[in-house]
Amino acid sequence: PTALHLRTINSKMIPKILASSLRRPLAGLRSSKKSPSFSGVTRANMMKPSSLSSSSPAVQTTSSDGVVGTPINFDINSKIEGNESQIVTVALEPGQVLRAESGAMMYMTDGVEMNTTTGGGMSAGFQRMLTGQNVFISDYSYNGPDNTKGMVCLGTSFPAKILRLNVDEYGGKIVCQKGALLCASHTVDIQMEFTKKFSTGFFGGEGFVLQALTGEGDVFVTAGGTLIKRELEEGEELRISSGCLVGFTEGVDYDVEMIKGYKNVLFGGEGLFITTLKGPGLVWLQGQPPQRMISEIARRVPSGGGLGLAVPIGGMGGGGESGE
Repeated sequence: PTALHLRTINSKMIPKILASSLRRPLAGLRSSKKSPSFSGVTRANMMKPSSLSSSSPAVQTTSSDGVVGTPINFDINSKIEGNESQIVTVALEPGQVLRAESGAMMYMTDGVEMNTTTGGGMSAGFQRMLTGQNVFISDYSYNGPDNTKGMVCLGTSFPAKILRLNVDEYGGKIVCQKGALLCASHTVDIQMEFTKKFSTGFFGGEGFVLQALTGEGDVFVTAGGTLIKRELEEGEELRISSGCLVGFTEGVDYDVEMIKGYKNVLFGGEGLFITTLKGPGLVWLQGQPPQRMISEIARRVPSGGGLGLAVPIGGMGGGGESGE
């Protein structure tokens, strides 16, 4: 009877003993779930990029003439407005520098400062002058409090569209027509790009010197009328009217050829030569070159002589009472 009684007690107590023994290690696992190395880090905090990026310092870059500044994110801080005559507005944060053509500013807000220099000495200014730009350039920077922005608005010297290009995406170099640059990152340099042939510089409509934009960052160039972008394949040739070129990437061959047919030369209105572009590469063209618009205006201005009609101006003549 005693052995049977013990057997009965053991069979009833086994489930309870097993259950209590399982609870102890599980409770120990729950108490030691949090690791001291990950204390305070939650899944929500790990998914927030701002908690990691806000503490990282901004990387500063230096231009060829020694100007130090933080790169501008033009995807967020720039806006091109208008239709046929466009303007560009750039928002500057503290430490950022925008390099622009002198005389292009429309307005700037409080806290924005303008510093006009030659951008590396008189030799650099003279080099820019040969590419159609001014001798002096203007650097715009914002010195306001943190988490604020200053605004700079730039316009063109003639009715034109504004094209934004990233120099890095096109191999670090973009060749443009003379005077095409409006503004750019402070790390973009303007260099002279010489034509390969004497005939190209003399009859190509762009002169012997083109404008090469090199370095890192974005550029804003101007184009008159409708803007066209063409991608040329290897060996593909495109013939354009002189003056319609805006720019092209490295690898495009720029040349001129004589127009065939004396009637085309005399009455075609394109002159004796036409510009040829040979791929591979990208080409940007403009439908209303500034030279064409200026020549049309000058053609309609009287060249002297005329009737010389007098225009009366109020307050300049004597009254009738004084002549009595």
